[in-house]
Amino acid sequence: MTKEWYEDTVIPKEIPNFNSTNVQYITGFHYFIGYNSYYDEVSYFEVDFLVEVDRKKYMLKMKFNDVSCLDLLGFGNRYNQLMGFTINNLSNNGFESSNKYLVEDYENGIIKFYCASFEVLSLVEI
Repeated sequence: MTKEWYEDTVIPKEIPNFNSTNVQYITGFHYFIGYNSYYDEVSYFEVDFLVEVDRKKYMLKMKFNDVSCLDLLGFGNRYNQLMGFTINNLSNNGFESSNKYLVEDYENGIIKFYCASFEVLSLVEI
């Protein structure tokens, strides 16, 4: 059985009933070029997600590192709604380290990209 992307993060400790489908909206994002630990220029994508679990709301901020093939569709509306998203580990498929993960939403195809790694920057109840 494969592990869910969030199992090794702070998320299950803070929200025991969390599931990827609890991610409801993208409320903000920031794309930028910076330096990795080897001083190579790479792209970064920080995303703010609104999460709703058991009638509580949380702001989840994630950072995706060494991003490529970034597709964003239909953004600019009042609500950039998701039905959750998945992060698929592609390393067993022989993909390069910069394309280690495929990130995409479940239903509408509004977000899709590859990245080398990701991290949870913060999770705050609002």
